[in-house]
Amino acid sequence: APAAPKPAAPSSSSSNTTDTINVKVQFNAPAKEVYECFTVPQRVMAYTQSKCEVGTQPGSKLSLFDGSITGECVSATPGEKLVWLWRQAAWPEGKVSTVTLTFEQQGPGSTELQLRQTGVPAQDVHGNSNMRQVVEEGWKRNIFDRIKMVFGYGNPQFS
Repeated sequence: APAAPKPAAPSSSSSNTTDTINVKVQFNAPAKEVYECFTVPQRVMAYTQSKCEVGTQPGSKLSLFDGSITGECVSATPGEKLVWLWRQAAWPEGKVSTVTLTFEQQGPGSTELQLRQTGVPAQDVHGNSNMRQVVEEGWKRNIFDRIKMVFGYGNPQFS
């Protein structure tokens, strides 16, 4: 029998379309230290150069880059895994993504960080329809590369 026709892909202009981001990045530091770059306010402020709120208790507030990114902690396993609800200020009302950061110790001074972010809206309130690319570049340049530069955890990969 012939294969059934595939359903049409959702239009990128649909307000309900979401994307997923997956990035792996190496840091020349133990997993515990890399994890602390996301959970210790002084470390976060060192590379964001802005006020922040971070916590590891479920429900604790998340605020990065002076409130451009907001959300809350869903769960935290010290040195291993962090799950956040994450929202960018320019996203449509009610749109929230889920960020999972997994820290895998590769050796005494090496960590692979895996980022998975689901539910990224296809476009923002300004009509920009490349949100997956914008958010992924933000992670790479404004967070991962800055951590490497500020703390000496390796050469920037993305900037």
